[in-house]
Amino acid sequence: MKTLHNPLVISLLLAALFMMISGCEYDVAEPQWDKDFTPPGSPVITEIIPANAAVPGVNKITIRGENFDPVKENNNVYFDNVTVDILSCTQNELVVLRPNVVLEACTIKVVSNHAFLVAKKGPYRVDQVLEQYGNFVEPAISLSVVAVDADENIFVIETSSRQIVKVTPGGKKSLLGQTSRSPYDAVVGPDGRLYLPENNRAIDVADLQTGEVIRWTRLPSGKVVKVGDFDSNGYYYTAGRRSGLVAVAPDEALTASTFDIFLEDDITALRVYENSIYVVVNVASPDAQNPANGIWRIPITAPGQLGEKQLVYDLDQFSFNDSSDVVVTGINFSNDEKMYISIDDENPMLVFDLASSESEYFYKGILPGFCRNFNWGSGNYIYMITTNMKDGADYTVYRVDMGTGGSKNY
Repeated sequence: MKTLHNPLVISLLLAALFMMISGCEYDVAEPQWDKDFTPPGSPVITEIIPANAAVPGVNKITIRGENFDPVKENNNVYFDNVTVDILSCTQNELVVLRPNVVLEACTIKVVSNHAFLVAKKGPYRVDQVLEQYGNFVEPAISLSVVAVDADENIFVIETSSRQIVKVTPGGKKSLLGQTSRSPYDAVVGPDGRLYLPENNRAIDVADLQTGEVIRWTRLPSGKVVKVGDFDSNGYYYTAGRRSGLVAVAPDEALTASTFDIFLEDDITALRVYENSIYVVVNVASPDAQNPANGIWRIPITAPGQLGEKQLVYDLDQFSFNDSSDVVVTGINFSNDEKMYISIDDENPMLVFDLASSESEYFYKGILPGFCRNFNWGSGNYIYMITTNMKDGADYTVYRVDMGTGGSKNY
């Protein structure tokens, strides 16, 4: 074998080798340890709305600040050591549900997964909004309706015994009288008496001073009425199953007029608010204009006269939590244009804003489940009967501070 000793050849080979080596470059990322570390921004709370305290009526609390994680699941919010549900979030704002606690002075904390430090702000107060009322704790005694007079006495009717139980504001409990049937609804009228549609064609009235119960009126044959309320002119509007709307005039003859509205449908709740009748209707033959479950408004155009029905709220559009057969059990109105809707559900109350047409659960996770009936007192309290009608749970009466008064027609 010949050995290459030609200097020119050797120089050319070395030059080619150098070019090959210098032309190779590894395509790799710059090592992280060569970069300066920038710690993530720590969350900071700058403002709580409402400030200082969640008073009665507050349903949601807004936390404003900086450096919150915009992904909801990456944040946790605590009132002291109690976690709350986060409804929405951005880098600068978290909206959470009112916590199910009563706290005189707590610290609100925001923990974001990406940050080392915890945002804190306090002290913050969470007021009590719920209490058991009237000592209705006896097992196996079902309760049908609750009504409230102008002096804040409540009247509860037991289903099987049909006894009217009176509870004074001081907590004194007594038996007042007995109804002929277990009513579906109850309202204290402008004369201070208790009006009771009986889920047939009869309506009874109870004297709340003596306890005497008498037949007030009987509607035409075939009418099955179970809900009712008065307007400012003294007319009593009532409805029920395939009865249409009926107006009972405030005269000695108690003449009744039937309106050609919802004649084939089931009306499960009725209240008068600002010269209109609001009804919850289960429509027998739903279509695009008539949802299966809706709340309707019928204006009162003159004493005992009604205008055209108007759909207010399609209940089938609300996203009930894991429920496909929710039953509306009542409606009442606050004096700030909100309608409160009780339902037979674990979260038993919705609030519907008439001005904005927005709805949400009210006091979610706080109110006991499965409201059967409720009515507003003369102040900021509602009184509600709760029981799980599906599972046969015990019946209880609760007093709830709504943070606002109820609307009155008289």
